[in-house]
Amino acid sequence: MAHRDYYNVLGVGRRSSQDEIKRAYRALAMRFHPDRNSEPEAEQRFKDVTEAYTVLSDPEQRSRYDRLGPLYTPDGRPPKPEDVNEVIGSFFGGMFRRKTQDRGTDLRYTVSLTLEEVATGLDRPIVVPRRVHCHHCGGDGAEPEGGRAICEPCGGTGRSSGARLFRTSCYHCDGQGFTVVKPCNTCDGDGRISIEDSLVVKVPKGVATGQKLKLSGKGDAPTGSGEAGDLFVIVNVAEHTLFRRRGDDLLVELPLTFSEVATGADVVVPTIEGQTTIRIAPGTPSGKIFRLAGRGMPKVGRSGRGDLHLQVMLEVPTELSNSEREALAGWARALSASRHPLRAAFDEVVRIRSSVEAS
Repeated sequence: MAHRDYYNVLGVGRRSSQDEIKRAYRALAMRFHPDRNSEPEAEQRFKDVTEAYTVLSDPEQRSRYDRLGPLYTPDGRPPKPEDVNEVIGSFFGGMFRRKTQDRGTDLRYTVSLTLEEVATGLDRPIVVPRRVHCHHCGGDGAEPEGGRAICEPCGGTGRSSGARLFRTSCYHCDGQGFTVVKPCNTCDGDGRISIEDSLVVKVPKGVATGQKLKLSGKGDAPTGSGEAGDLFVIVNVAEHTLFRRRGDDLLVELPLTFSEVATGADVVVPTIEGQTTIRIAPGTPSGKIFRLAGRGMPKVGRSGRGDLHLQVMLEVPTELSNSEREALAGWARALSASRHPLRAAFDEVVRIRSSVEAS
C-alpha cells in the first residue's frame, strides 16, 4: 500500500502537469541525494521522492493511485482485507483521537548512597546534563525575526492535501506548517540547547539498590513542540562494613571470644542508628542468632521496620605465645569431659566404629 501522499512528498498539487511533477522531482532529488546531502534522513527522503515520482510520472499508475489513494498497490493487485481495515481504522481513529505531540527522551542517572542515608531518607542534590528547548527560538529552531516561512506544499496547515483518507502530517514541514529559512543562532536550528541542570532527588526511607526514582519532565526535550521526557534516578546503595541487608532486615556477624560465650557477657553491638547492649548468656553456641525486632531498615511506602539479626561467630585465637599455649592447656586439663558433651559423644561413636571394624 501507499503509506504516504505522493503529491505531498513531491510538493505538487493533484492537478499538476507531468512537467511540474518532473521539475519538482529533480529539485528534490538533487537536494536529498546522499552524495550531496550528508544529513541522516537524506537517504530516506531521496527514496521517498523517487518512489513518488515513479508512480506519478506513469499516467496509468497515477490514475490508479488517484482512484485508490492509500489503498494503491504498485503491482495493481487489490488490497487485502486487513489493509482496508487498517486504513479505515486509522481514519476513524484519527477523527476522535487528539493529535499527540512528540515526547522527549527519558534519561537515567545513578546516585550512590550509604546505608545510613537510606535508613533516614534525604534530599540529594544532583547535576544532570540534559537538553531543553532553546530559550531564544522557543524550540522551533528558527530565528525569531524572519527565520520562518509558511510551508508552500501544505499552505501552512501542517497537513497533506491528499484524499480525505490520506490526510497526514505534511511531509515537508513534519506537520509544523512552516519551514526554517534562517536557523536560530543560539541552537543552530536544533531547537534545543544542552545544560547542566541542578536538581534535588527526594530519596524515601528504605529504598534498595536498583530501585528507580522518577522525576517527571526532567529528561530531554523533543525537537519541535512537545513535553520533555522523564528522568529516572537509579539507586545504588554502597556495601557496608558491618551490616548485610536482606530485604528490610539487617544481618551482623558478631565475633565473640570463648570466655564471653562460655561465661556470658554484656556486649555492645551496632545498630543502624548507633549502638545498644545485649546480654550473652553462659554457654551460648557459635551460630546463634539474636533478633532485635524493629531495628532493621524502614519499609518503603509502609509503616514499620525490619529486624536486626546478630549472628554469634566464635573467634579462635591464633599465633599464641608459649605462655598462652600453656595457660590454655592447663585450662583444658582442668575441665572434665562432661563439660564438652558433644565432643564426648563424637569420640564415643568413633571408638565404637573402630572396634567394629577391628573385629
